[in-house]
Amino acid sequence: MKTIILDGKEYQINESGDEPMMQQLVAQGAEIIAACNGAGICQTCAFKPIEGEFTEKSDTEKMMDLPEPERLSCQCLPKTDGEIQMSY
Repeated sequence: MKTIILDGKEYQINESGDEPMMQQLVAQGAEIIAACNGAGICQTCAFKPIEGEFTEKSDTEKMMDLPEPERLSCQCLPKTDGEIQMSY
C-alpha cells in the first residue's frame, strides 16, 4: 500500500491492484470529477504530482495533450508514497 496525500488528507492506494488510483481515491471519499467514468478521454481527473513517482504513462495518456507533468488519475498507480494536486 502507498499513501497519497490529496487536499491534506491521506489515502491508502493498493499499487499492485487492478483498480486505478482514481477509483481507489473515490472509494475512500475523495471528490474527483470523472466525466468519462475512468475511460481516460475527458481529462477531468488530471492531477499534478507534487511528490512521488507513478507508473509509466498509459497509451491513452500518451495520446492526450496534457501539459507536463500532469497525469490522469484513472490511468495510473503510485510507485511510491506521494502528494498530488487535482488540475480541475
